[in-house]
Amino acid sequence: MRQKRIGVILACVVLLLLTGCSTDNKTKETPAKQPVAQKGGKIVYGSLYEPATLNPLSSDMVSAHEVASLIFSGLVYMNDKGEWQPDLASDVPTLQNGGVSSDGRIVTYRLRNNVQWHDGKPFSAEDVIFTWRLIMNPRNNVISRDGYDQIASIEAPDKTTLVVRFREYYPSFLNLFSRILPKHLLEGADFAKAPFNRAPIGTGPFQFVEWRMAEEINLKANPNYHLGKPVLDTISYKIIPDINILLTQIKAGSVDIIGNLDPSLVEQARAIDAFHVVMNPTMVWEHIDLNLDNARLQDARVRQAISLAIDRQAIIAEAYRSAATAAAADQWPVSWAARSDLTPLARNVEAAKELLNQAGWRQGVDGIFAKDGVRLSLSLITTSNNKQRETATRLLSQQLREAGVELTPRFIEIPALFTDVLPGRRFESALYAWYLGPDPDNSSLWHSRNIPGPSNAYKGKNYSGWRNAEVDRLLDQAARTVEADSRKQIYYRIQELYAQEVPAIPLYFHSNIGIVKKTVLNYRPNASPAGNLWNAWQWAHAAK
Repeated sequence: MRQKRIGVILACVVLLLLTGCSTDNKTKETPAKQPVAQKGGKIVYGSLYEPATLNPLSSDMVSAHEVASLIFSGLVYMNDKGEWQPDLASDVPTLQNGGVSSDGRIVTYRLRNNVQWHDGKPFSAEDVIFTWRLIMNPRNNVISRDGYDQIASIEAPDKTTLVVRFREYYPSFLNLFSRILPKHLLEGADFAKAPFNRAPIGTGPFQFVEWRMAEEINLKANPNYHLGKPVLDTISYKIIPDINILLTQIKAGSVDIIGNLDPSLVEQARAIDAFHVVMNPTMVWEHIDLNLDNARLQDARVRQAISLAIDRQAIIAEAYRSAATAAAADQWPVSWAARSDLTPLARNVEAAKELLNQAGWRQGVDGIFAKDGVRLSLSLITTSNNKQRETATRLLSQQLREAGVELTPRFIEIPALFTDVLPGRRFESALYAWYLGPDPDNSSLWHSRNIPGPSNAYKGKNYSGWRNAEVDRLLDQAARTVEADSRKQIYYRIQELYAQEVPAIPLYFHSNIGIVKKTVLNYRPNASPAGNLWNAWQWAHAAK
């Protein structure tokens, strides 16, 4: 009877997670009149940071990628809904349209006809091959070769066809070739010192005009842009390294958009009448890793109880000024592989205590649960000098104590966390953020072979030490599955197992926060690698 009751409690917890969040609102409202876009004009985009270079292969600075998204194009891009769209390619390669072979190892891109570089030279498949060779050249200092090093060969049967052969199926192939560089300008040039790096030519919606150091980068509309001529005439990427001065210019109306705003400034931004704040969840996932080799944490009911005791919305409201999205698992909420019926747990202290009771723990006179003389007391390691995490840990300690769990925060420097504590699994619980990326492959986090240890030179990222044979099998299967719907069902099952076993406690996804003038149309910030300026050719001022 006792085992049956335990099963019922656990089933109820999972049911709380697997509950849809749609609402049935039958109230009819008169649709608001849609503003009309004004042709032409200028938008000023404010940034705290100046790029070190405008060569998109050489810098991982957000500012460099934002400007590059205006100047350069990729084969495909991801929109703000997490959907892949064709860019220089005429369609997104899939198994169904013949762009991906049955084993996934050969990807064929059909490229658009008559695409031109900003100097009028024709774009072709040879530019893509050249970009790959630039990336793979060991003499060139590029951001990353990940994925590109899985390519065995690239061929161009003709100018508008590109055949990419991988050594083995590489599920994240669409993430590659997000920026293509011109062969006719860079072949034989010094990659690090080429004038191109400060005055680039691309195939994107805007053409480089000038870079006034420490002031602004000016661009003009590309009239021959292959996705359609931009609505605007010009964009100014204005560099203002002081946030207070930047906000002053926003209030004065001399800046139209600020992206990547810190959560601490959200309330101040909301007070600016002529602007509104826009937010969407990023792929940065804040969570608590639980060391499953710790005797207190080996029972899934204990981990479920800790998760149930947390009021995520209260933490988001106080620590992040409501500028975050509660998480149900590690998959980006916009991802095609995220279960829409998996919703974040609502706090339920009584259910948490019931689970602890079922697991054999008893609440002591001090309010903390204990079992066999061992108190349910855990240390929580997180990064220092982070006001949001300081607030979050304070709230977590209070919330868990109300459920009979003692949490003792310990703050350390970021390098120590990622080079020693996590790889060495020298923690009981650890609070930090992780970036998974647009592809749902999370084998680096959850496959048992990626538990850091001597066998993988402590390079694995399964810091919790989750060992689940079904999860291992599913992750291996997903890595071999080419058909998208079949692959999605695999990740759906992994998320269900994650909800049952809670190897780490999901808290929230950070938000991409922007301030936008109310008269600016079509600004839709994107948390994917495409970035905030991904659809700048559609931006416009509302007609007066």
